[in-house]
Amino acid sequence: MTTDLHQKKKIAVIENSLFSTYTMRDSLMKRLLQEGYDVTILTHTNSFVEQVEKTGLRVINIGSGNLNPFKVFKYILNLYRALKKIQPDLCLTFSIRPAIFGNFITRYLHIPTITNITGVGPLFTSKNLAYRIARLIYRFALGKTKKVFFQNLDDLNLFLKNNFVKEEVAKRIPGSGVDYHKFSPIPRQQKDDHFIFLFIGRLIKDKGIFEFVEAARILRKKYPHVLFNVIGPFWHQNLKSNTITKTDLQNWIIEGVIDYEGEKKDIRKFISRADCIVLPSYREGTSNILLEAASMERPIVTTNTTGCKETVEDGITGFLCNVQDGKDLADKMEKMYLLTAEERNLMGKKGRQKMIKEFDKKIVINNYLDAIEEVLNVKDFNFSTQFQTLSQGN
Repeated sequence: MTTDLHQKKKIAVIENSLFSTYTMRDSLMKRLLQEGYDVTILTHTNSFVEQVEKTGLRVINIGSGNLNPFKVFKYILNLYRALKKIQPDLCLTFSIRPAIFGNFITRYLHIPTITNITGVGPLFTSKNLAYRIARLIYRFALGKTKKVFFQNLDDLNLFLKNNFVKEEVAKRIPGSGVDYHKFSPIPRQQKDDHFIFLFIGRLIKDKGIFEFVEAARILRKKYPHVLFNVIGPFWHQNLKSNTITKTDLQNWIIEGVIDYEGEKKDIRKFISRADCIVLPSYREGTSNILLEAASMERPIVTTNTTGCKETVEDGITGFLCNVQDGKDLADKMEKMYLLTAEERNLMGKKGRQKMIKEFDKKIVINNYLDAIEEVLNVKDFNFSTQFQTLSQGN
């Protein structure tokens, strides 16, 4: 394909919120810039906007598109206007709202689209009206999508079973992958004799925060010197039935059952201080936190459910517990605590080996680059970019 050296292919990324520096999406966007693409992110802006724009990416705030009908309408209108203005050659969408609203609009505007189903949550089980509507419209929304990536086989098979996607466009990738160089082992930083269990995640019920607190209550009675730390944002963008209240959080802190450290942009030093990472989630796409923790050679306790079980070899790199079962979680956390430091270290080392072999971020990014080249038919686009660089060097 002959490509004008001065004409860049334009890609619009539809995302719920801006990503931090350590995500696959951040790495993918930077790689697309290196490959010569013009990239604009349509999202609900946050504190990362200045940091992201410094890399050469453009950001347009289209709002959050939550469950408020007025805000949903405004979100759709903003998204439509932004895409009309940009006129991208291709769109990438991540997570549920962009997958539904984004694909509706890109289908109407005849913009080829690649979608990443980052997780389905209670989509197929909830009786809530919003999820019932989502089930009805998903099939149409993804009907013309060029490629649909799934982060685990369970989600892929559910979408195929419900005829939401065609088999020829569906593909499983290893979650968002992990940069095992960035998330490399750091020797444990804790200097005293406290053993630390660390929960990292949004403070919503589906992440298992109530089960973590229940397990902490059980274990603190037997092991008073064990600490139960929590990192993550207080979250309001989910259904009310899935959120916790500020009173819940305040009471846990006052009770002394957990130590809450707020939201952190860089979690590596906090992982390095912990002895074990705990995520009792009800369901994930593939948990980034678990990938990052394992990459840093920390053993894991998580649930035997989609998006979590894939990251752990039970009894080898960590332990799996029952979903929504605080007592079983406590049993598995106690089992982890009673191991020797050498046994936990060996678990961590095997966990990192698993990450490097199965969840390398490069695998995910290469899948995206291949899909983009296929959709845009730009196999020679890299050559033109390299030719420009060589010409400038001369």
